[in-house]
Amino acid sequence: MLSKHIAMALGLAAAAVLAPTAALAQSSTATIRGHVTNAPAQASGEVVATNVNTGFAARVPLRENGTYTLAGLSPGTYRIDATANGTHAVSQTVTVQIGQSLVLDLDGGVATAAPANAANLEGVTVSANSLIETRTSEVASNITTQQIRDLPQNSRNFLNFAGLTPGISTPKDKNSKSFSAGGQPSNQTNVFIDGANLKNNILQGGLVGQDGSRGNPFSQEAIQEFRVLTQNYKAEYEQAGTAIVSAVTKSGTNEFHGSVYDFLQTRGMVTQDEFSRQVSDQKPAYRRQQYGASLGGPIIKDKLQFFINFEGNKEDANKTVFINNPTYADRFAQYNGTFAAPFDEKVYFGKLSWHPDDKNDVDLSYSNRKDQETINFGGTTAYEGRQERLNKVTDLLLKWQYRGDAFVNELLLDRGDYKYNPHPVNPDIPSQNFIGIAQIGGSSSVQQKQQNNFTLRDDVTFDDVNWHGQHVIKTGIKIATVNQHLLENNSSTPQYSYRPDAPTGLDIPYSAVYSPDGKTASLKNKQYGIYVQDDWDVTDRLQLNLGVRWDYETNAINRFYVTPDDQAAVVRALGLPDSYISNGHNRSAYKGEVQPRLGFSLDVSPDADQSTTVFGGAGRYYDRTPYDNIIQESFHAQFPYYNFFFSANGAPNLEGNPTTVWQPQYLTRAGLDGLIQGGNAGGGEIDLLNNKTKPPYTDQFSLGVRQTMGDWVGSLTLSRLLGYRQFTWIFGNRPAPDYTSVPVGAYNTVLINTTKKYTSSSVLIGIDKPYTDASGWGVGIAYTYTNAKKQGNDAYSLDYATPGAYPWGRTAERNRLVINGTVKLPWDIKLSTLITLGSGDPYDVVYGTAYNDPDHGPHIGAAAPKKGNFIIPNAWGYRDMDLALSKTFNFGGTQALEIRADAFNIFNFKNYGCYTTLVTEPNFGQPACIIGVTRSYQVGARYSF
Repeated sequence: MLSKHIAMALGLAAAAVLAPTAALAQSSTATIRGHVTNAPAQASGEVVATNVNTGFAARVPLRENGTYTLAGLSPGTYRIDATANGTHAVSQTVTVQIGQSLVLDLDGGVATAAPANAANLEGVTVSANSLIETRTSEVASNITTQQIRDLPQNSRNFLNFAGLTPGISTPKDKNSKSFSAGGQPSNQTNVFIDGANLKNNILQGGLVGQDGSRGNPFSQEAIQEFRVLTQNYKAEYEQAGTAIVSAVTKSGTNEFHGSVYDFLQTRGMVTQDEFSRQVSDQKPAYRRQQYGASLGGPIIKDKLQFFINFEGNKEDANKTVFINNPTYADRFAQYNGTFAAPFDEKVYFGKLSWHPDDKNDVDLSYSNRKDQETINFGGTTAYEGRQERLNKVTDLLLKWQYRGDAFVNELLLDRGDYKYNPHPVNPDIPSQNFIGIAQIGGSSSVQQKQQNNFTLRDDVTFDDVNWHGQHVIKTGIKIATVNQHLLENNSSTPQYSYRPDAPTGLDIPYSAVYSPDGKTASLKNKQYGIYVQDDWDVTDRLQLNLGVRWDYETNAINRFYVTPDDQAAVVRALGLPDSYISNGHNRSAYKGEVQPRLGFSLDVSPDADQSTTVFGGAGRYYDRTPYDNIIQESFHAQFPYYNFFFSANGAPNLEGNPTTVWQPQYLTRAGLDGLIQGGNAGGGEIDLLNNKTKPPYTDQFSLGVRQTMGDWVGSLTLSRLLGYRQFTWIFGNRPAPDYTSVPVGAYNTVLINTTKKYTSSSVLIGIDKPYTDASGWGVGIAYTYTNAKKQGNDAYSLDYATPGAYPWGRTAERNRLVINGTVKLPWDIKLSTLITLGSGDPYDVVYGTAYNDPDHGPHIGAAAPKKGNFIIPNAWGYRDMDLALSKTFNFGGTQALEIRADAFNIFNFKNYGCYTTLVTEPNFGQPACIIGVTRSYQVGARYSF
């Protein structure tokens, strides 16, 4: 047996450690609490939960008052056995889901939280459906195994089903696989799988491997179920300013089970979109195959089990380039067409589950994801500008759970690695940006970025604390080392810009930027965290959720960077604060990430049966700024980005910068190298980070009501989210109304970082009737109304002097309705649907390209309207309806063959994107691509045993 003393020591350390730590992750288990009311007074006994599939058991003592708490249960179906004074009292079979906190009172066999058959305490066994979670202050939804298996799914990305939750927005672009909430960027979300933190510390996208990738973050076949928390999650959750997804993987059982599956889509199954038809009448080549296999079973019955899985996705896809500006149609027509955009992904997963005794459970798992794709073209970007992108994500995870008499200790050790490498296919072709019209030429960006992390986390739950009610107290610590290695050269290929409003027009570049050499950086960071969470049953009707956590990072802002002397001189000459000069010792790690969290749930039903519950809460949630933003300071200091300004006659340009008379040889690296050597390059760009930069955070508030009626559960939630300190760059040499030149040094552009704000007010409505084989049908409705706004732009807010000077712009579609349902038809045929209706995502409107407007906004020419970028809604909206039809043939006792057909966007709704945003263009507001999919079909088969 594993040592009880070691487990208790780890638990006490978790409760006692007050050193800096980075917050603990989410829970991948569930809790059942209840009362055996017919047990004799001061009875001695126990409650045992046995997983009916694995045989793994957990047992806890029955308290003198007849109550019990089963904490740390893995999601699954359990037989709950209660005994009192050595006599078997009652058994009940229930299903629990990830992250749930459930109530199961064994009172005459009646479960207060779920329908059950009548029984008594005379050893009669009863059965129940999945317990319904009512006593929680969290705004959360569970996505079940049945929904993942049966609902239409075009890409086999399990995160798409997060959109079944009110308040969550999943991308409509099929080439993006991240998600967001509250109108904030996706980097403010987080994903945990079996408790392992998949946070992307370097890039955007929220989780590793998802920065602009169409790759799936994990094998859908290996995911058992997951929970989506949109607001008011407890203190155990970390590194997310908005929403969290917590998933649990499948495990082996006491019986051998396996499957082989293949899903196919070919050119004839995909409708050609209108933009592709405009450039070619012939439907482009296309083929996608999603395939895989899994196997699980016992090594030692009731003791040791395994599960392994492989999933592949090979797509011979395409994208359409459609440069549709009528003024320059002839000039760019040669670039239009539909071109290959291949994608190939392979994902592996393996897991061992060991149950040496009823006090110990150990899981060891390994996952490996590799994918490669062609990106960075389509719409108004030419095919020659494409890149090849490589992704690799691996994770090795060890979990040990020890169950004591009045506590549960959970230890996690995790080793993760992430590599990201996009590079241009045509690095020797200069990149040419015809502003507002087209992007042609090669890609200018080379990146090699890697994140390695090692995490030790320990959580302990104390489940037998009585003081003015019953308490379940959970506390824990996390210690993580995050090492990052970055190489970047975003201007290794010269980038030339052409402005149609300038005297040079489209014949001579207005400017160019070029950096002959790459930049590298290696950073080491430690993340620490500590929290305590108390779920306090004050009365049978009232539960309070009281928590606080503290996060700390040793090197979140590149603490030991030293500002070069020539750049420090620029700071002083421009009158910027000295806090933009770092001497390697004057940047302190931020220690203020204290996050109080408060929630409540109150049963207001007349019969005190939790059928009507009022819930709410408030809390503070810290996240982090990706290193990709922070490290630009170091990159721009290593090798300059040279700027060049051109004209036909040497006259100053629109900003008053001196120019070089254009010669054709300047459209090459060698020509620009000659200008640099001759001292004729314009000033470079420097990025300056404020030493007082602090991490972003959100304040969240929610109030709602939850109603159960038999199998139905409905909820109405009012939510408010305030986001602070989101990172953005602004001009440092435009502190006054006018853009100013840099008085010293070889620089003409100075960027400094500052912060921007987000606000969101939402109404979230969810109605669910889970599918069961007995009823033969299930339905879910998720409606979200969101009024979300932000200051500034994205990572660069360069159109105004400050983000606060921007008009507040919308960041999310106002209305979103998602309906899912499954029904069993005659002959055991299943029909499922997924319907998504949205009012349309907003997009930026650009009034100009220069940065010297007296009102601090962009414009074209002196007489242009003095307005800036703002965001307007996509007037076309978004509509989609998918269907799935499946039939399973059972044979040989335990074998089955499933035949399945999926239809996506069956009404072929035209969901437009790639809008022309420059108001001076004749095709302003017109789309150039389709987002999502056109009407298409998919067929598949699965053999299982």
